[in-house]
Amino acid sequence: MNDRINIEERKPIWIALSEFYLDTELQESDFRHIAFKIIESPYSIDEVKDINKYEVFPVLQPNLLSVVGEWAGFDKEWLISSILDSLAKRNVIKKLGIESSFLTLKWMQKNYWEKLEKVYNQVKTNPDSFILTCKEIWKNGIEPFEFQQKDAQLFERLKGIAASFKEQNRLTAFYQYLQEGQYWINLWTAYFLLELFELKDSDKLIGLNDNEKIFDFCLNEVEQNQQYLKTEQAKVNCRNWIENKKTAYNKTYEQ
Repeated sequence: MNDRINIEERKPIWIALSEFYLDTELQESDFRHIAFKIIESPYSIDEVKDINKYEVFPVLQPNLLSVVGEWAGFDKEWLISSILDSLAKRNVIKKLGIESSFLTLKWMQKNYWEKLEKVYNQVKTNPDSFILTCKEIWKNGIEPFEFQQKDAQLFERLKGIAASFKEQNRLTAFYQYLQEGQYWINLWTAYFLLELFELKDSDKLIGLNDNEKIFDFCLNEVEQNQQYLKTEQAKVNCRNWIENKKTAYNKTYEQ
C-alpha cells in the first residue's frame, strides 16, 4: 500500500494528527497548528479524516486507552515507521477490524474534530487575519525587528490588524496569540503589544497567565526568542529595542 501514497506529503499530516492521541487537553493554538498543516497540504479536510481513520488511528488509538498514555509527544521517526509498517501489513480482515474499532471509539475524538473544523474554516475564510498575515510575512522572509522592512506592504497590513484590536478594546483577544509558536506569531504579538497598546503596569494576562504582567511576559518572550532570529541586523535591532523598552519602563514606573 505504501507505494500508492506520497509518504513525504503524508508525514506532516501524520505528525499533526498525532496530537489528537496524546493524553492531554489540546488548546486552541494546537488546533490552529493542525489546521495550518492541512491547509499547506494537498489534502482536503475530508481526505485528512480518512488519513486519520485508516493510517493514524490504527497505530495511536491504544495510547488513549492506556492507563499511562504518552502525553508529551510521539517520536516522529517511530510514528512514521509504525504507520508505514501498519499499512504494509494491511489486508481485508485488518481493514474490517479498523472499521469496527473506529465506529466504536470515534466518539473519543468527536469534540476535537468539531473544534478543528471550526478553526480550519475560520482560517480558510479570513485571509486578512493576524495569523495568516504573520504566515505570509514569514513566507516572504521578513523577520520581526527587520525595521528596514517597515515600509513593506505586508508589515503595514499586520500593524493595521494589530491596531484594530487596540481600537476595538480587544486586548485579551489579541494577547492570546502569544501562545502561537509558529510563523513568529508570538514574537509579532509581543512586539505590537508593547508598541501599540499603551499598557499599564497593572495589566495582566487574565485567562492566560493571571499573575503575569503583560509587559514582563512580552519582554521575556522577545528576549528568549531573539537568538532564533536569522539576520544579524534583526538581532541587533532586537537587542536595542529591548533596552529601549526597559529604559522607558523604568523611567515611567520606577521613579
